[in-house]
Amino acid sequence: MAATPGTRRGPAADLTVGMLSNAVTRSHGIRPAYNLIPYRTDPGQRPSPRRLRRVVDQWLPVGHANLIARITLFQHGGHARPVITRGGKHLRFRFTSVVTGTTQIGEGFGERMLARYNEVATRIHDYECHPGELAISRNGRIQTYRPDGIRVLDDGTIELIEVKRTPDDLSDEEYREILGVVAEVARLCGWTFRILHLRDIMGPPAANPRQVTPRVRNVDTLFDRRTMYLTPQEQRTADRIIGRGDPIEWGDLRDQLAPRDALQGDAVIERLLARGRLSTDLDVPFRTDTALVPAIPFTGRSGIRL
Repeated sequence: MAATPGTRRGPAADLTVGMLSNAVTRSHGIRPAYNLIPYRTDPGQRPSPRRLRRVVDQWLPVGHANLIARITLFQHGGHARPVITRGGKHLRFRFTSVVTGTTQIGEGFGERMLARYNEVATRIHDYECHPGELAISRNGRIQTYRPDGIRVLDDGTIELIEVKRTPDDLSDEEYREILGVVAEVARLCGWTFRILHLRDIMGPPAANPRQVTPRVRNVDTLFDRRTMYLTPQEQRTADRIIGRGDPIEWGDLRDQLAPRDALQGDAVIERLLARGRLSTDLDVPFRTDTALVPAIPFTGRSGIRL
């Protein structure tokens, strides 16, 4: 995807491994099976985050020696936005993340939903929308690719993400070949490359197919609560209950947080979920018997802040 004029670029990191042209081709199934992403996997090359080396003093050309890829990070903010202009009317979004402290920018309903999910889901430790550009050397050619997102899960797993509406968006053979090379570069970095379709992002369907999925409803609710102010009393009560580390039902916690105001109690719980203090299943509707589990803070280093 091409960036609009004025996109600012941030730090770059080089990936130094053996050339991809000697890799072995495998196929990885993407639903449905007629769209297959070739994986350019070299069994002799093991994944390692140490392959990433930040550029400080010099910019060697991609393809020089064993330098096969360069990752350039975008610095979001202002009017710079690394999104494509396709000529048609489609959704664009922008918001300031309370998780990352950066401006999240993107386009399309799927990307917006994924960004909101990453913002409020307890299992997501860090993320960025349209994080940068990969320049990859393969068979003497330089190919560029701009992922739709990257995120760090609570177990430290790093996912490089491409968002598609349906598997039909992968019908172009050359495009699938590029994604296959990107997947191998991600693997060599110790990352996981994922293609998420709308049905993956939206979650399981609702009982009534005409309604939005429970995940969409829950994520929208939590997203609106993420900046809500808590009174000192509400904060102390929440800290005390969460500090015990015991699971608790929604209704019981609501009664302790706001005994005389059920709506306020619900709002406080939603804010605690949105800020990662509690965790629950976002794919089922919230009810008074919904199980809430105190979240364990992630203490590792975010691998996407190069």
